Amino acid sequence: LSYYNEYKSYLRIMTDTRKKNQEAILQQFNKLRQEQRMFAQKISELKMEESDHKLVIEALKEVNDPKRKCYQLVGGVLIQRTVAEVQPSLENNSSKISTLITTLDKNLDAKSKELIEFKEKHGIKVKGEDTLDKKDEKKDEKPVSTGVLVN
Repeated sequence: LSYYNEYKSYLRIMTDTRKKNQEAILQQFNKLRQEQRMFAQKISELKMEESDHKLVIEALKEVNDPKRKCYQLVGGVLIQRTVAEVQPSLENNSSKISTLITTLDKNLDAKSKELIEFKEKHGIKVKGEDTLDKKDEKKDEKPVSTGVLVN
C-alpha cells in the first residue's frame, strides 16, 4: 500500500512537471511568434516610409529652382527650407531606410527559421496550418479520373 501511494505521488509530480514544461514551451513559442510579427510589422512600416521618401524625392527633382521654398515635417513641427537643403537629407534618409529594411529582412528570415526549428523540435502544430498544407497538396495533385462520362 505504501508503494502504491508513493507511485501515485510520483505520477502526480511527473504530470505537474510535464504540464509546466508544456506551458513554458508554449510561452516560448508565442514569444517567438510575437517577435516575428513585430519584425514583419516594422518592415511594412519602413517600406511605406521609404515609398513616401521616394515620391517626394522624385517630385523635388522636377523643381528647377533649388532656392524654392519647401516645407519639411520634422518631429511634428513644420519647417520652411529650400529644395537644395531638403533634397540631400531626404536621399540620405531614404538610403538609410533601405539599409534598415535589408537588415530587418535578414532578421525576419532568421527568426522564421528559429520558429520552424522550435516547432519541429517540440512537435508543435498550429491549428489551421494543417488544412492549408493539405489544400496546397491537393492543388498540386492531378485530378483523379472517376471514369464517369456526363453528356
